[in-house]
Amino acid sequence: MLNNKWKVVLTGVTFSLALFIAPDAQASTYTVKHGDTLTKIAKAHNTTINQLRQWNNLSQDRIFIAQKLVVAPAKSALSKTAAATKTAATKTTAVSVVEEKGETLQNAVSHTVIKGDNLTKIAKKYSISVASIKQLNNLKTDAIKVGQKLTISPQSTKDLAVEAPSAKTVEAEINFNQTADDAIEKQLKKEVAMPGKVSQQTESLYAQAIETASAVLGTPYKYGGTTTDGFDCSGFVNYIFNSVGIQMDRKSSLMYFEQDTTKVTQPVPGDLVFFKNTFIPNVSHMGIYIGNDEFIHAGSKGITVSNVKEKYWDERFVAYKRINNLK
Repeated sequence: MLNNKWKVVLTGVTFSLALFIAPDAQASTYTVKHGDTLTKIAKAHNTTINQLRQWNNLSQDRIFIAQKLVVAPAKSALSKTAAATKTAATKTTAVSVVEEKGETLQNAVSHTVIKGDNLTKIAKKYSISVASIKQLNNLKTDAIKVGQKLTISPQSTKDLAVEAPSAKTVEAEINFNQTADDAIEKQLKKEVAMPGKVSQQTESLYAQAIETASAVLGTPYKYGGTTTDGFDCSGFVNYIFNSVGIQMDRKSSLMYFEQDTTKVTQPVPGDLVFFKNTFIPNVSHMGIYIGNDEFIHAGSKGITVSNVKEKYWDERFVAYKRINNLK
């Protein structure tokens, strides 16, 4: 098993899973230090993890060094909590959080479009990206209509489309309670490996994909990006493959790993390569293998070529895989 301490880059995108009670001047706060976890902080301040999540609008247990957390709200905030909870019970956007085998689950949050709404306005309201709303609702354009019901967050946190971090985010060392190594191993074990060779048709498509990918080297990184204005890692793969006729729905790296690909005995240029623990302790990054241990991908510096044998990538390598419908 890997060490549970990972170097993580935190994005500013937050999926709200609990009601937010803003701290005021009288609230007691604590500044996160190296080695802290929510469990440790909750115990030290005689409170619970759920209370910390609620008071600080935390969607997950992820915290970062120098982050200021409310550990005891002011009395006025406590009264607001009760009132807000009562009001929220009547709203369709209220979130119910439960714990099951250590994993945070939630009911899907939805929004019904009203006159004057647009995706940018809705995204800002729920602290989510426009790209995430489009992905969750399978929207091909930004067009929406009055009365349309939009899913704002998925059924569980493992469905979030979390990608490689952007260059403008804050680095921190986080102590995760557990990694997803067992789940990754279980997924790979149930797959029947595809052969190393591919058909002439797939080989031709792969060659076109690598050529197309090489043509956009240097394109900047953009969270949720799927165009030449900017890409994230799965958005880049999605764009390249669809450009050459390999049909792929827009998904996260983890979704592609679990749902759409199969491991290969020997990768060929054009196959996919997956990595873990770049942002979350699970499959969280992907790229296109181009041969000689190299792959092209959307990293924090934009579209670039890296080597699987480099220390950073070698420590996080998971598998080479192939889209299921390719032979």
